[in-house]
Amino acid sequence: MTSQKTDSFAYISTTPERSRWGVEVLGCGFARTAPHHPYPAPGHPPDHDFDFESGRILQSLHILFIPEGSGWMDMGSRRRQRISAGSVIFLLPGIWHRYRPDPETGWTEYWVELDGFVVRRLIEERVLNDKTCIFQNVGITGIAELLENLHAFVTGRHPYTVPELANTAHKLLGVCSELQGAGKSPTRAAVIVRRAEEHLNGHHSEPIDLEALAKKLGMGYSLFRRIFREQTGISPWQYLLRSRLAHARRLLASGEETVASIAETVGFGSGFHFSAAFKKAYGVSPGLWRKKHKGSPAASPLKPFPERKDS
Repeated sequence: MTSQKTDSFAYISTTPERSRWGVEVLGCGFARTAPHHPYPAPGHPPDHDFDFESGRILQSLHILFIPEGSGWMDMGSRRRQRISAGSVIFLLPGIWHRYRPDPETGWTEYWVELDGFVVRRLIEERVLNDKTCIFQNVGITGIAELLENLHAFVTGRHPYTVPELANTAHKLLGVCSELQGAGKSPTRAAVIVRRAEEHLNGHHSEPIDLEALAKKLGMGYSLFRRIFREQTGISPWQYLLRSRLAHARRLLASGEETVASIAETVGFGSGFHFSAAFKKAYGVSPGLWRKKHKGSPAASPLKPFPERKDS
């Protein structure tokens, strides 16, 4: 299943250039452990090395992939779990764990160590968590290929640029984050919120009655607003406002329409309200933003929107 033949691992230091991409690769390894061979192999730094009796606690996220063989995993307070071929395991920072291959079968493993503000946010938001961190029989997902690429970069077998390294790590995180929903049908709440998002993005320039939209989707507004926030992190009103401002940004950068005309086009009742909302979101007026970004798709990050009383 894997093309990598030589057991090897490497650790690399963080740098300002790597950290700015949000996901930093701090180390990567590949190993085949034959049946009845000692495990783990020596040579890792003291804060990463471990023996099965004592286990270890890591300070950053590790992703472990077992494409071949089988073994066992103990993690936190959970009961010992059998690990089979095709398993992906998230080793979260601060969580005690230990693992080893079955002496009768051995196993093949890839691992990568990741840090960065994107990784930490995924852990803080519990997208990656200690309750759902072991996934068996993952199958063909591209994980092996992404890990092989990272291993080739980190161990010096293939040259890379910092954006290329970060992009590969982002892809791996994306694939792994989707494992929690693999094989599951979207919940009714998720379907309703996706339909609401499609409607708001497609009709942001029109007057929108959010309570009427909730009714159309078969739900009372209070419940609709709650599940919308749970699914997206913002209220329906904030989502609509962001959609309108994003469209306005594109018009400001690419066209010659007046600010008043753009305000009407994207669904604001007046140029005054549009300018006030734009400045609150981006810190500058629409006119100044246009001067800075004219002819460019560049965009400024949004500031948090204050809640509207009826949102």
